[in-house]
Amino acid sequence: MDSVDIRSVLLNCSFLETMAVCEGRNYKEQNYEITYRAKLIINKDKVVPIVICIPEKWYRDLIDIYVENYNEIDFMPHIDRKGKICLFDLEGVLIDQNLQGILIESLVRAKDILENGFLGTNAEDFLDEFELYWGQLPGHRFLKFDVPVSEVSQTIKCTFERTSQRKKEKQSEYFKRMYSAIIYAGKDSEILKKWNLKKTSIINAAYFIVSPDMDIFPPDIRKELSIEYLNNLLKWVSPKESSDILLKLHSSRVIIFAIRQPRGNTNFVGFYIEGGRIEIENDRYCFKDVSVLQPLEVHRADKNFLMMRTAQSDEDTNKKILVIGCGSIGGYLIWELVKSGFEDLMIVDDDLLSEENIFRHLLGMEYVSKYKCVAIEEYIRKNIPEVSIKSLAEKCEEAVLEGNIDLEEYDMVISATGNHNLNRWINSYIFNNKISVPVIYAWNEVYGIGNHIAYFKYGNEGCYDCLFGRADQTGELYDKSSYCKSGQKIVQSAGGCGKTYVPYGDTISLKTVLLCLDVIRKVFSGKLETNLLVSMKGDDSFFRTQGLETSGRFFRQKENIKILTGNQILNTECGVCGDN
Repeated sequence: MDSVDIRSVLLNCSFLETMAVCEGRNYKEQNYEITYRAKLIINKDKVVPIVICIPEKWYRDLIDIYVENYNEIDFMPHIDRKGKICLFDLEGVLIDQNLQGILIESLVRAKDILENGFLGTNAEDFLDEFELYWGQLPGHRFLKFDVPVSEVSQTIKCTFERTSQRKKEKQSEYFKRMYSAIIYAGKDSEILKKWNLKKTSIINAAYFIVSPDMDIFPPDIRKELSIEYLNNLLKWVSPKESSDILLKLHSSRVIIFAIRQPRGNTNFVGFYIEGGRIEIENDRYCFKDVSVLQPLEVHRADKNFLMMRTAQSDEDTNKKILVIGCGSIGGYLIWELVKSGFEDLMIVDDDLLSEENIFRHLLGMEYVSKYKCVAIEEYIRKNIPEVSIKSLAEKCEEAVLEGNIDLEEYDMVISATGNHNLNRWINSYIFNNKISVPVIYAWNEVYGIGNHIAYFKYGNEGCYDCLFGRADQTGELYDKSSYCKSGQKIVQSAGGCGKTYVPYGDTISLKTVLLCLDVIRKVFSGKLETNLLVSMKGDDSFFRTQGLETSGRFFRQKENIKILTGNQILNTECGVCGDN
């Protein structure tokens, strides 16, 4: 659509008048393909001058509409500091490639926002997007903040991103950088370590939780933040809390508020203050004659907030989990458990990470020659906050028998070793000691031909040993769940008996991890009442090129994923659970 067509659309719009093309393509420091000035008729007695800006890639970025005299009208929701009206949230929106339709829809939306803004009917939208407006205040700076929301008002700790004056740098430029440096605040000094800051001093900061009986709206983003706004918030803090906390602050004061609004949402705002004094006025503490007052845009880093974006944020993740095996499956599984919010983990593995591991492992060269479990613990502590993860570089059997691990202490045990011999030992130990902790076993098959998850709990039908049988003719023990015909050599060697492995790629391990996570969630949500085996068929084309044959189970299974329940797994002659 060319400029003539756009002009025709605008001229035919019943609530626009005196439309004209602007000179130049730049408006408010943004480049556009074409811009138009017009007057938007809100109602019979109110007309608002606007600038309609159409970008070159309108099909991706949509259209911008600015209020030209924004500083002369009321402060209202959905308009930023430059006067640009927030028309649509592009997240998850499909854009119709029809410029005429987009143009009309944008104008209608702008008209509605302005009309509701003048009437005050959309004022509550300020509360939904409070932090967005706070972050547009002049002179604001960033504050990284990690204090659990459930905490009470208290003295917390903070530190500043280090800034030093550069050679030949003007004093004014240095101060500009200094007053834009990021501030970090946490419940205590230990939490501040997660940001890996070096050579910074730690000082006290104030954290107040206030519950006003009236809505607290953000200040006008077109004006400098006033000390009155801070003092009005302090009116909701008791004198005792104020004296206990404010009087412990450094001369460079950092104050954070969690405002619990009457409608139920909580908004976070921060202040950086230098100079001035603290006085009591009308039985409440307040600030007077401050020399520096900056709004702090609070970026929360507490676990509850960070987990909000995950689909499992409402799960009960307060579980204690033992993961045995930190190899390809175990590494990815531990990482995903932590990402899902499970934070109390014990991980066990006596194996060292070597160079040949890294292309199918969570970790890379940085951790080579370290114990896998210790390296994973270190990696997670570096990257994920508030995780209570512990590692034990010891063989599982020895750790259990020596008392270093008590299986009954855990809400779940997961074996991700892929070692049937170890898994059978764990299974026997569970049954012999009548331990009712649920156990999950996860393993891959050679060349990605299959992925398996087995879930067993003492007292239910079947056990891990039920998955094995003996060949009629040879009496040889074989895995009944396998997609690979028994009796074939599937182990490869990377240089002798000590370096044998089963070949598969990391994507195969990721598939197994996804299956495992699904079973874990079902167990903890109480949706599993029976033992089960989950088996997913893979592609056998590469498997066959290696001269290997599939089992009868692979041939008979028509579905992609096959689930067998405990009564289907049960072997009445099983040497472990048969008597039960």
